[in-house]
Amino acid sequence: MPALPFLLALAAQSALPSAATTPPPPVPCADTGGLLPGSGLCRAEALARLPKTQPGGWNPPQGCDTAAQEAQLPGGRWLLYAALRCGERIARLAVTPQQGGALVLRYAETARNAELAGRKTLTIVIGRPAEEHLAVYTLVTGGLTQQQAQRCALRTPPAAGYPWDAFVFDLPPADARLSAALDQPCGPYGRSARTDSYWRLFSGIGVFHVFGDDQPEYDPASLTVYQPGR
Repeated sequence: MPALPFLLALAAQSALPSAATTPPPPVPCADTGGLLPGSGLCRAEALARLPKTQPGGWNPPQGCDTAAQEAQLPGGRWLLYAALRCGERIARLAVTPQQGGALVLRYAETARNAELAGRKTLTIVIGRPAEEHLAVYTLVTGGLTQQQAQRCALRTPPAAGYPWDAFVFDLPPADARLSAALDQPCGPYGRSARTDSYWRLFSGIGVFHVFGDDQPEYDPASLTVYQPGR
């Protein structure tokens, strides 16, 4: 009889699942594109936070789509954006500091055009919400003459082809024809004769876009500031 309790305990123990047969815990974001390691967002959740592409705006080329990416900003914030994905390759932008307190974003990885690797595509200045223009003016007037600084200002673009919320650092409207004839009369962050460079101001940052002749490997209109816990 004394052996009976021991036998019952042994039988109960053998009925329990062993560590080898216990299923592993679920992988976060396994079914939604993986995790963005900095912000902690699943890529699908991050993508859902981004503005929808407007008609006539940026679209991935045939055979490619988009995936969410992130770039770190000061203050524990992250810049989320829709990056081009072609097969297993996803474009990614990396942040490097620049003199004057601005941040420069360059292509750290490309999805389609290898010639873009290392190329500068965005400049970001950090300001306060609703006062982003002050940070922009600090940067853009840094290397200008006194006359340029007095005449140039953030203005609504005088021509079509820009995003609806774009600004250009430009001469007064009466002298806009000079901007079309001269290259960057208001400095390197000013309006050029093309429509591929402009400013957008939102969420406490000013973003200067410059593309050149190449199609960007991300949706410029998708840029969104995200701070975990808010």
